[in-house]
This record gives sequence, C-alpha cells and structure tokens, in this order.
Amino acid sequence: MRSVTLSGRGWSARAVQAQTFIERLRGILGAPQGVGVVLVTRSVHSFWQRHPLEVVGLDRGMRVVTTRTLPPKRIVVLPSAAMIVELPHGSPLPDLGDRLEITDA
Repeated sequence: MRSVTLSGRGWSARAVQAQTFIERLRGILGAPQGVGVVLVTRSVHSFWQRHPLEVVGLDRGMRVVTTRTLPPKRIVVLPSAAMIVELPHGSPLPDLGDRLEITDA
C-alpha cells in the first residue's frame, strides 16, 4: 500500500492507497490504525468490521459526491463514484462538492 495524504478545502486525512486485489478486499482492516484507505471502486463492504466506518465517494474529478456511515456487515454501492475512501468511524469528513487532492505522504 502506498501512503498518501488526502486534502481539500480545510480538510485533510492520512490514507493508504490499495493497489492489489487483496489490499482492496481487506480495505481499512489492512491499513495502519487511524489511517484511511483509497479504493478505485464503486462499492465497499464492512464484513469483519466490529465498528462502523465512514465512506466518502469521489467522482472522476475527485469531487466529493457522497458521504455516509457504513454499519458493520453491510455493502454499499455508489454508482456516481469512481473512487471510495474508507475512514475510521468518527473521522471528520469533507463537505459534499469539495474537490480533493491525493499527494504522496
């Protein structure tokens, strides 16, 4: 996994970018504690999670199209998203419409 920083208007978060099938399957469970995961996908699951996770959907232009809390043992499909960011539960979230940037950490 590649360490990155996500940032937008007054918001930032540390994350890792999942690059292999196994990294994408594990999602946030494969990331260091307190760090989010960037996934190039339109759907994520929270199987094996004991706590909810925060989900941020980004379109092709890296604009936030949706944010939601995903309870354990659920699947969410975000048809308008090209990329999804999983964040630990309770993490601050960017505002809808914000454009985010990904830079190497």
